[in-house]
Amino acid sequence: MGRLLVLLFVYLGAYLVLRRMVPALTRGWRHGVLLGLSVFAFAAWTVPAVTGYGLHHTPPALVPVKLFAVVWSIAALLVMLMAPPFLFLKVRAERRQKAAPAGVDLGRRDLLVKAGQAMPVFAMGASAVGVVSGSLGFTVREVEVKLRGLPAALDGFRIGQITDVHVGPFISPEYLRGAVDVMNTAGVDLQVMTGDLIDDVNQLDETMAALASTTARHGMLAVLGNHEHWRGLDEVLGGYAQLAERGAPVRLLVDEAHVLEHGGQRVRVVGVDFPMSGASRAGRDRKWQRSAEKSFTEVHPDDVVLCLSHHPDFFPYAAERGARLTLSGHTHGGQVAFLGVPLFGFAFKHMLGRYRFRDHHLYVSGGTGHWLPFRIGVPPEVTLLTLRSV
Repeated sequence: MGRLLVLLFVYLGAYLVLRRMVPALTRGWRHGVLLGLSVFAFAAWTVPAVTGYGLHHTPPALVPVKLFAVVWSIAALLVMLMAPPFLFLKVRAERRQKAAPAGVDLGRRDLLVKAGQAMPVFAMGASAVGVVSGSLGFTVREVEVKLRGLPAALDGFRIGQITDVHVGPFISPEYLRGAVDVMNTAGVDLQVMTGDLIDDVNQLDETMAALASTTARHGMLAVLGNHEHWRGLDEVLGGYAQLAERGAPVRLLVDEAHVLEHGGQRVRVVGVDFPMSGASRAGRDRKWQRSAEKSFTEVHPDDVVLCLSHHPDFFPYAAERGARLTLSGHTHGGQVAFLGVPLFGFAFKHMLGRYRFRDHHLYVSGGTGHWLPFRIGVPPEVTLLTLRSV
């Protein structure tokens, strides 16, 4: 219910902005169309939330309705976010007009104010482009990681990574199975799932079955993300436990390590839990410290250590304890980037792609799915990483 109230606030805010910036949209037949589409979009969110119909499995006929609701909602949010500077300019222009001599129309000279009137068109266009881009499915990204002193047995070792799948209203278990199939077809040696697997635990059985379809030589290793903690941690832990009981090649790592042997070389894969610490950075750091101390134990000098962490900012802790490569997600790459530069790069120290500290490497995936289908310049990805010795 809280989300619906936030959405209602966004719709109301956008309406008030349009009423001030583009009065013609709130008069006559245009006003009726604007209100009608807003009510339709709001109903597309409200009916599933209240009745449950289409909440867990979206019937094909409702897919266009749900996508329209996303486009309309994001456009409304963009209108609210872009409004302040244009509203300021409009108010200033109106005051200047009042102070001008009679017969002098200064409004024609305020090009920025006129540009502000085009804001709704830009918002709808950007929203539509982002939703279409986010709904086209994942890309397959090949990444080569060169590690100094990597043992010969691991030269060419391949890892398939999926992360931030968010099985739920917009991502189905079949989508996840398709991602696992891609890694199976690529013949990777190890598959990893670095958190935020699911948002709707009503689809847990099908989701776990998709993970269990892995055919990788060393199976699949997974860690928890913040959404597992939010959406139903007990159910998710139970799902992984059932896979283990059935002998499926899928193992969840929670502040622990799994040792595998490849070509006679030991590989220690460490998996850390997500630090659910609220808004406290100090609390987060304390939890990471405990996770590091607990999971990086009994490391043999000859082990090649890899780390799985949903949050990429665990990287310094992993590097300090000898992890040669850390794989993460969480950020979705900001979901919007221009010329390869994330628009919201300021939000995380490690936002997207490759990072390096001395001989320790980090790769942050842009995510395999999403909880909202809106992406520009950061497509969903299944990552195929190849280790190389240098």
